[in-house]
Amino acid sequence: MLVRVARREAGFTLIEIAVVLVIIGLLLGSFINTFAQRIDTTRRDNTKKELEEIKSVIMAYAYTKSPPYIPCPDTDSPLDGIENRSGASCTSAHGFVPWVTLGVGYSDAWGNRYRYWVRPDYSGSSGFSLTTADDSAKDARVFTRVQHTVQDLTDNAVVVIFSQGKNGLGARSFEGTDRAPVPAVGGGHDDERENLDLDIAFVSRDLRVEGATTVNGGIFDDIVIWIGALELKAKMVEAGVL
Repeated sequence: MLVRVARREAGFTLIEIAVVLVIIGLLLGSFINTFAQRIDTTRRDNTKKELEEIKSVIMAYAYTKSPPYIPCPDTDSPLDGIENRSGASCTSAHGFVPWVTLGVGYSDAWGNRYRYWVRPDYSGSSGFSLTTADDSAKDARVFTRVQHTVQDLTDNAVVVIFSQGKNGLGARSFEGTDRAPVPAVGGGHDDERENLDLDIAFVSRDLRVEGATTVNGGIFDDIVIWIGALELKAKMVEAGVL
């Protein structure tokens, strides 16, 4: 008598398919996260590069003036990219990079205008000289945080330029609209708020997008560069302007 032996049909069970799908999902999620991080890193690097280019062009602008002086911020509403002066002086020390006046990029990698501060007696058309004194009441202070301790990076900046980073809190978009404001005191963005309070103290520190507390300045993704008084004068001497 012949005995039929049952054979298992080839193929995957639902459980096996589910396991494969979970594995694929985990791998895809890891890839997407890594890819997104690379995009963010590239955007920060490109923004830093453009900020350095703006810094160089600002100094080149000063080279062309006799006596040398620095361009004023753009303070129009809406912004038009042209520096704003009232007579020999800037209408305000705080504003935005005058991208048309300088012929530079008009926004960062996230589509926000670059912020700009300049010391008034370096931007007046009467110019500055080697004898223009450092002045703690006029020079900007840029500080950072090292293990929760505030530490100065410079106390004699005459120009500060910055991007408000990916989160864009308090920023002005290149279309001219205002982004969401920086949260109020206690909202976890103390150092980002410091950069927008229209005084002459600014913060430049490492990127921190989560887990930050007000003890260490909170969440922070601004990108800040500056021109020091001695740095600027040295460039002017080297160029034969001073």
